[in-house]
Amino acid sequence: MAFHTKKIKTPMHTKRNTDINIIIQNCTKRQLEEKNNNCVLIMTGSLNPIHRSHIKNLQHVRNYLEHHRSKPLNVLAAYLSPTHDSYVLDKLGHSDWISAEERCELCEQVIGLDENTKSWISVAKGECQFNGFVDFDEVSMSFAEFLNYELCGPEKLLKHPLKIVYICGLDHFNKCPYVTQLVTAENVTCAVIYRPGASDSRIKNFEETLPNLYYIPLADERETLVDISSTAIRQQHHNPTKTDLTGLTYQCVIDFLEKKYGKK
Repeated sequence: MAFHTKKIKTPMHTKRNTDINIIIQNCTKRQLEEKNNNCVLIMTGSLNPIHRSHIKNLQHVRNYLEHHRSKPLNVLAAYLSPTHDSYVLDKLGHSDWISAEERCELCEQVIGLDENTKSWISVAKGECQFNGFVDFDEVSMSFAEFLNYELCGPEKLLKHPLKIVYICGLDHFNKCPYVTQLVTAENVTCAVIYRPGASDSRIKNFEETLPNLYYIPLADERETLVDISSTAIRQQHHNPTKTDLTGLTYQCVIDFLEKKYGKK
C-alpha cells in the first residue's frame, strides 16, 4: 500500500520506486531498531547531471549528524531524488535537459562505482515519476510519511519514528523561506550545507531558534573547497576549456554527455 500527504491526493513514494531494503539492512546491521534518533537523508534537485559534490555533500552531512555533540542522528540511508521533468525542462530548455529516466540511471551508475557508497545511498524515483512537479517541502513530507508507514510501528522494524533530513545548499536556504517552515513538519529535519559565496548570517540566527535545523559550515574545507554545479558542467561541455571535467563529475557522466550532445 502506498501513502500520501493531505495535499498530495495520489501516492508519490511506493516500494516499487523506493528501495527501503537499504534502510532495513543498515538498521539491522547496526542494531538500531529501538533507537529514537534514526534518520534518512534526502537530496532533491535537478541532478542534471549528477556531480561529485552531490555524493560528497551526503557524506559531509552523514559525518556531521552522526558526530553532533548535542543532537546526534543515526543515518541509516540517503536518497537522491531527481526533480520532475516538467520543472527541469521548463528551467533548462531542450538543449540542456536530461530526461528523468536518464538522470536516475546516471545516479545509479555513479552510486554503483563504489561499494561503500552503494551500501547506504540509493535513488528515490517517486518525485520524478509523479504525475506533475511537486516542490521539495511536499516531497520531503511525503517521503517521511511513506517511510514511517512502512517501517515504524507495532511488529515493524522501528520502535520510534524515523526522521527525514532534507539537504540543501546555503544558497538555496537563503533564497527560499520554505526551508524554515519545513523543519516544523512532523518527522522532518533540515541540514543546510555551506556553499562558496553564500552568507551564513541568516542561518546562524535560525540555528538558535529551530532545533531541527542543522548547519554544516565546512569550516575546515573552505580553503580547498571547489564549487561544483551542474550548470558549470553543462557549460564546460558545450564550451570546452582546459578544465578537466573528471574533477567535477564522473567518467560515466562525461561519456553520457559526449554520446548525447557529441564530443567537444
